[in-house]
This record gives sequence, C-alpha cells and structure tokens, in this order.
Amino acid sequence: MWPFAPSYPTVHAADIHDQTFDYIIVGGGTAGCVLASRLSESPNVSVLLLEKGRVHDNFLSGIPLLSQNFEFPFLQSVRRESDPIPAANGRRAALWTAEALGGATRLNALLWTRGGAGGYNQWAEDYGLEDWSWERIEPWFRKSEDVVRPRKPGLTLGCIPFVEEATRRVGLPVGEGVNDPGANVQGCFVMDQTIDGKGQRVSAYKAWLPRETVRERKGLKICTGVVASRLLFSKNRTQVTGVRVREGDREYTVKTRREVIVCSGTICTPQLLMLSGIGPRQHLESLKIPVLHNLPAVGQGLSDHTSVPIIMKLPRKHTLHCLENAFAFLWHLLLYLFFGRGLLANGTTPRSIFVRTAALEENTMTVRHNDDSDQDTMEASLPRNVPDVEIMINPVNCLTVSVSGKSLFTWYTTLTQPFLRGHIKLVSDDPLADPKICHPMMTDNRDRATMRKAVRFTMRLAEEFTNTGYPHEAPLTIAPGMDLVYLDALYKTKTGLLQRFWTTKKPADEEPVPVPGKDLLPGARQLSASTSTKRESKKQQFPKANWRTVTDKEIDAYASRVYPECAYDGTGGHDGGTMR
Repeated sequence: MWPFAPSYPTVHAADIHDQTFDYIIVGGGTAGCVLASRLSESPNVSVLLLEKGRVHDNFLSGIPLLSQNFEFPFLQSVRRESDPIPAANGRRAALWTAEALGGATRLNALLWTRGGAGGYNQWAEDYGLEDWSWERIEPWFRKSEDVVRPRKPGLTLGCIPFVEEATRRVGLPVGEGVNDPGANVQGCFVMDQTIDGKGQRVSAYKAWLPRETVRERKGLKICTGVVASRLLFSKNRTQVTGVRVREGDREYTVKTRREVIVCSGTICTPQLLMLSGIGPRQHLESLKIPVLHNLPAVGQGLSDHTSVPIIMKLPRKHTLHCLENAFAFLWHLLLYLFFGRGLLANGTTPRSIFVRTAALEENTMTVRHNDDSDQDTMEASLPRNVPDVEIMINPVNCLTVSVSGKSLFTWYTTLTQPFLRGHIKLVSDDPLADPKICHPMMTDNRDRATMRKAVRFTMRLAEEFTNTGYPHEAPLTIAPGMDLVYLDALYKTKTGLLQRFWTTKKPADEEPVPVPGKDLLPGARQLSASTSTKRESKKQQFPKANWRTVTDKEIDAYASRVYPECAYDGTGGHDGGTMR
C-alpha cells in the first residue's frame, strides 16, 4: 500500500465486545479470507473475521521476489520449530507462516497449483466424497481463478530452456501450464503464480478481501491484532456460542447466532480446540484443562512435504544470485518500478517437475509412459498416477545456510505424498505459547525408499542437463556423495541477513575448504581431516558420485544433513489445491 492510500478498514476488540454475529471466522489466512468473502456476499448476513496479525502491507511486501524471503524484517513472518528429528541428526524443522491478514500467502512462493485430478477422484472413491471428485470440483477452480497474462513477457533465465530439454530426454513432456486440465499428470510445467498484471503479489486478502470490498459490505467486520483464547459453549455443551478474544492484556467476548468456523492453520487450529477442552482426554487433564469432548484425533495426523536440495554451480547470470551484484539489483529494481517486469516481478520457481516414482525405470532412471501391466502412467484422472514427487526448479541456493561466493541452482526434490504422520500437543493453557510439534520426517521406510529413488532421478536430470548443449560447466556441487566434512562446516557457519542477501564476494572456485566438522555418518566419500592440512585438502581429490554409483547410504547421509529445510503452516499438497 502506498503511504497516502486509504487505510484498510479494521476494528478493535473493544469495538465488537459482547456483539453477536451470524458467523465468526477464527483465522484470516487463505481459508478465512475466502470464507469471509463468500459468506458476506449476502447483505443479510453478518460476519466477523478474527486475525492474530495485522494488515501492514506495504510496497516492499508486494514485490514478489523480495516478499518471498521470510527472514526479511518487513514481513510478519513467524518461525516455529519442531521437536528434534532423529532422521535429521537431531535437528529441528523450521515451520514458517505469516501472522497477518492473508496468512502464509503473504510470504510463500506465489505458486497456485490445483493438484492432479486423480487425487480428487481418489477422495471420491476411497471416502465416498462424491462432491470432491474432479468433475464436481474443477468448475469451482475456474470460478475462483482470474488468469492475468503479463502485459510484456517476463525475463527468462538462460538455463531454463536446457532444464526443459533435460526433462524431455528422460521421458517427461513439457507443459505450458501446471493447471491445464488437459495436461499429463507427469511432466515439466510452467508454474502459475499469484502475481497481478502490474507485477505485484496477490495474497489471499488481496484476492478475496480487497479494501474496496470490505468497505462496501456493512455486515463484514475484520478484527486484527487479537488472539482467540478459547471457544464458548452452550450449557449442554453441544453447540459453540462464541469466542473469547484477547487483545493485549484484556479479554473480550463475541457471540454467534449460527457458527464459529475455526481455520487458524495447521498448528493453531488444533491448539485452539484443545485450549477449549476438545481433544485427547489424558493430554488435556495433564494440563488441568476441563475436558468438554474427548476427541483423540485432535492434533494428530500432522503431515508436510519433505525436501532434499540437489545443487549445481552455474554462471551467476543464469541464477538469481545475479541480484547480489548492486548494479544488477538496481537495474531490475528500475525494471520493476517502471514496467512491473524483471526478476523482482517473479517468484523463485519458474518451473516444476512432477513425477510418480513407480513410473521410473530402475536401470535408466527414465519415465515409462506405460507400466508393467501396460497401464497408462500419464493420465491425470487416475488415482494410481498421482505424483509422489515434485522437483522444483529454483535457480538459487535452497540450503538454509549461505554458501559464500557461489552462484547455485537447485533441483528441489520434494515428497508430496509422505506416509509418516506427526502430532501437536499443548505445552500450557496459555494461548500465546507455541505448542509442541512432533514432525518425525523420513522415519517411515516407505518415505525413505521414495526419497532415495527421487534423489537418484534428480541426479539423473542434473547429468542430462549437462548433456543438452548447455554452453557452461554445470558441476553438481552439493549432492549425495560429496565431501560431508565440507557440508558439515557450511551448517556451522552463520551469515548475517544482509550478507546472505547482498554479498560483495565474487564467484571463486579457489576458496579454501572450511574447517572440518564432526559427527560424520558412514557411507560418504569425505576428506580426512586428521591427515590433511587445509592446503592439502584443497589439492586432494575424491571421486564424485553420480546417479549410477551413488549408494543408498550416501543418499541417507546427505539427506539427513539437508532436511528439514522449511515448511509453510497451513499449506496443502499436490493432491489438493494450494497457494504455496
């Protein structure tokens, strides 16, 4: 929002104290914004939307590429950490979201994916949810979408055409759009991004609750900066009648005639239910929370994507690292300011590859279009073909640590259908206290097997990329089989925010190998710190693994160091529509 634009219409908790609304929506993320917009369409309906964060949108938070960096201080980003994960050497998963109107769509990767038709058909077949079949749900996608093509073509990094050619060579088609209803379920796709024709981020609140809409609807109230502390119930405990709301150190009450809808994200929704006495009896009683309804499933079934980055070194001009140069950044800033174009007007994921690991030929790591039973593996409507892996094409370093002086390109290998489930528990009856998050990624053998195959296929893609006629060297730099001493040292190096974003260092292959780390896992080709000085380590060579020679132990040893990378609270998977 520009400084002199009219303020966004919100109210304080004191303004709504003891008032009654037809609907109260707890949580102003994607679901909350959509519900508030649709329910308030009727002039005879009153709707209250409660959101913990503020609007606080500004020019910088509207720039797609900059607003994707959730560590920037001008975003209302919130980081929660999971319990230590055994399969990740005891590290914790960082779960990011935004406590702001619009939720995680204020800082995510701006990707809009409907999900494969087969995933919806599977819900209909397995659970009898006929209204969620693709035939029933697809018209609603079309109703919610307003596709805006750029006024002028955006800039495409020079490496992208070679990525597409590499995917063709391993048997994957290249599609024009990931949401094309006629597209194959497997392939390399142009990603739809939630960016308007002016190059500005379109978050959920901008899409469904723009300022003008909120001002026009007299029955809609949006209250920000408040925390729902618990739900209120009727005397017979069969109906929710209102919500207790905390603003600062004071509490207020709002009531409902019809419904309270809780959509506070993956973490805060079960937290509010348990604070209100709805959840596992033993857990609630241990915190002296009166049990209204013993529902053991509350807080269970936590699932999220798990990612392993496979990283190549490319020329700086072919990656987003080119923006680390002050002159290049200034040029793209001017392109954005005057034309809404350039690298700042896009996200970090121009393409994504979707694949079903069951369709991969083991010996060649190529995609079969028909399986052993001669059944089609490319038809999107069949539940058996739903992809279990997405490889996001990110022309930037996707580790959570900086790799100084290197321009990197990441094949971000992600499990979209993990089997493992975690859980969420309260630590106290304080609504401001973050809950305990158990997120045991990759401890299910089925997930490990899928990830190993997916990583091997990604390394095959990276090798094919170098054989497409790409005119520069493109070595695998951070991948299974690498020197784990070097990798361990990277994770021990802390870099400041401004250094990560804007470095004056130039690409330099001759940079010394960092001080070796400890706690090494078996199965890695690593340098010996006990017998080599730094200078000797630089000269010493070790054979790099490729997709044919890399072992499962090497993949596991590498993966345990680089995941968990991050996750967004409140987002969905490939089997369901999502803004990521």
